[in-house]
Amino acid sequence: MGGKTSEITKTPGWLSGDFAHQNNVLVALVCGILAAGIFIIDVASLPLGVAAGVAYVAVVLLSLYLPRWQYTIFIAAIVSVLTVFGFLMSEPAGIPWMVVTNRLLALAAIWLTAIVGSRLVHARRRKSDDSLRKKQEHALRKAEQEADRARNAKSRFLETTGNDLRHHLQTLSLLNGALRKSVADVKAQEMFAMQGDALAKMSDLMNSLLEISKLESGDVDLHVADTPIQEIFQRLQKEFASQAEAKGLQLRFESGSEVAYLDSKLLTRIIRLLLSNAIRYTNKGSVDVSCRRESGSLRITVEDSGIGIEPEQLTGIFDEFYRVDNDPAGRSGNLGLGLSIVEHSAKLMGTKVEVESEPGHGSRFSFVVPTCGRAGLKSAGRTD
Repeated sequence: MGGKTSEITKTPGWLSGDFAHQNNVLVALVCGILAAGIFIIDVASLPLGVAAGVAYVAVVLLSLYLPRWQYTIFIAAIVSVLTVFGFLMSEPAGIPWMVVTNRLLALAAIWLTAIVGSRLVHARRRKSDDSLRKKQEHALRKAEQEADRARNAKSRFLETTGNDLRHHLQTLSLLNGALRKSVADVKAQEMFAMQGDALAKMSDLMNSLLEISKLESGDVDLHVADTPIQEIFQRLQKEFASQAEAKGLQLRFESGSEVAYLDSKLLTRIIRLLLSNAIRYTNKGSVDVSCRRESGSLRITVEDSGIGIEPEQLTGIFDEFYRVDNDPAGRSGNLGLGLSIVEHSAKLMGTKVEVESEPGHGSRFSFVVPTCGRAGLKSAGRTD
């Protein structure tokens, strides 16, 4: 949708940028030259009996091309001064009252053209701008509606086909397990083990894609309630203790008795994915998960002493299927979708995940959530 929007709101080159500025300068320059020429002719060649000031009306008409009505009024004031100077500097000729009347008529023509012309021209411009703005807004709404329909169609497709694919994958996994038990050959066992790993990865990928699709479409039921952070931390500590121990890592949680007001499942999903990544990319040291008060809210942080992320890669880590270049080969389960799910989930909670990282010294992911009794979720999705 971003590309389509940029095409809709893009201003034609001949109306914008340096080209438009150059045109304005050119018009102002022509107005100045024309006014100077009329003044010289008025003073040097024309008798006072001729209303030479009327020629300045052409200068005023030309100035109507300039983008602001104030420019036209400014030019009208200048040519009015030139008209008076021309009257004072010209040789007297004709009947005095007729000469004065001609000059006054010239001044009246100048200002009538400037005021009426400015009102008409700029009113038409405003009407044209309003019309263009409405067309752009209509086109944007249409583009957004088309994008929404496309997202909904994708979600329905994934939901419809995902259940069937998940069923087939489960069947294949069961068959794989049965075959592994019934075959004694060592090489066959190794092949079945590789097949089992491939099926597990396919299942993880399918589940992640379905989850992202639901998050993008906003088709998520949110159950907002007071959520003790310590309870979530205790469950996650039991869940990841064996993984951290297997790698010789210290896994530490710090929460106190803080209580947040949000969807507990959504919060657990975010912390679980951040924690899983932290353990995966940390070979020694520790992984720390904490919850601390910050300006009336709670900041939850997952920090590790792992391999870290290069600065130029930080902007892309939340993209789908993005993997950092220093990701060692063979890390199981790395589909490049975890942080994308984290970002979409955080948006549903009305927050944003912040990241700090230094290559070789670990990473720090954190986000802010509302405290007990404070609603902080966006309207996307249903809240109870």
